Amino acid sequence: MRIASVNVEKIKDLSSLLVGMPECATHSRLFNPEPEGRHGELHWLYVLDAHEVVFGCRAGLIAALRKMDKAGAKAILLIVTCVPELIGEDIQAIVNEVQPELSARVTFVLLGQFKNISYPPGSWKMMAALGTLMAAKTTESSRVNVLGRAPAEEHIPLPSLLPALTRRGLELRYLAPGSSLQAFQSAPDAALNLVVSPFMQPLAARMEREFGVPAIALHTLYAVESIDKAYTALAARFGLAWGDTFAEERQQALAWQKAAQERLKGLRYVFCPRIDIPLPLAVYLTGLGMEPLLLHLEEYYPEDRDYARELTAMGHNPWVCRMVNAQADLPVLEKLAPDLNFGYLPATHKTIPCVPDLFDFYGQVGYGRTSHLLKRIVSILDKMNAAKKGGPAHGSASL
Repeated sequence: MRIASVNVEKIKDLSSLLVGMPECATHSRLFNPEPEGRHGELHWLYVLDAHEVVFGCRAGLIAALRKMDKAGAKAILLIVTCVPELIGEDIQAIVNEVQPELSARVTFVLLGQFKNISYPPGSWKMMAALGTLMAAKTTESSRVNVLGRAPAEEHIPLPSLLPALTRRGLELRYLAPGSSLQAFQSAPDAALNLVVSPFMQPLAARMEREFGVPAIALHTLYAVESIDKAYTALAARFGLAWGDTFAEERQQALAWQKAAQERLKGLRYVFCPRIDIPLPLAVYLTGLGMEPLLLHLEEYYPEDRDYARELTAMGHNPWVCRMVNAQADLPVLEKLAPDLNFGYLPATHKTIPCVPDLFDFYGQVGYGRTSHLLKRIVSILDKMNAAKKGGPAHGSASL
């Protein structure tokens, strides 16, 4: 709920109506404090009374949507919290009933805490819901949607692939919190969706299913060979020639991958919190010869089933959990005695070597991300060797 409330405020011309109890409304206002957005959007709250908690809120919710429509809302996202779901309120039926008389398009997302125990659903379910606001359009052959980056996202470096596409005449439309409602509604005219964030994968799947817009997922690719295939497919789709555009960073990624494979083979690892795409990364590390013992998953995305099957096909079936108190979980991790931990561990830990927070790779794709990831891992191994033996045990990892 909190993440949805924050994200909806960042999308120009998209209004919202949060439906729930007083504590939900109060909590939401802490992060989205104004009832109106910068461009006249409406961010209203619908607080259920005692009668509605027992008998439902259909009539009141319809009246609220009519009021928002008359007030000038262009599109409305209903953010539905626990109680309406618990009492069985049919939000889809309410939207179907009122939509024909409204000028504003209405969509909704169900975010009851009992079904959504962490932050990712607030992002990916909301993004998928925006598909309801789209309509089929004539395809523009040079248009590409980049799902997972905002138009002005300076704090996340631009992957080298994107300017390379622009230089070859493709028009990129960036879709994420920070984009406009119009950009989302225009999205079905694209010839391709490039997915660079796990939060956008369900929307990409919906657009492919409903509007025939194909997608290439880049955020899940770490192996140089899989990146090669994706870039080759992308070039073939638009008749492009990469030449030596990515030759240098590809060669660096290959070198780091070879070095990492020699160093990581046989090492056992665990995942703790603060890894944004755990299962695809686990598949990659396991493919390099590592053994997964335990994986923290903040969320199990729809497409994660494929990566879970791939991991088990490699002969591994690690424990999967969701950690909420890393300090209390330390004895379990220490008993597992992994060679490496990825993600967050409390500063008090002494015995588990840690490759720290991996959130800073969010929004990064391609060969460069692979190099930076492996370089970070190898640097931790070098520090471990230096601490144990007074110097690198396996020679220098410098490339």
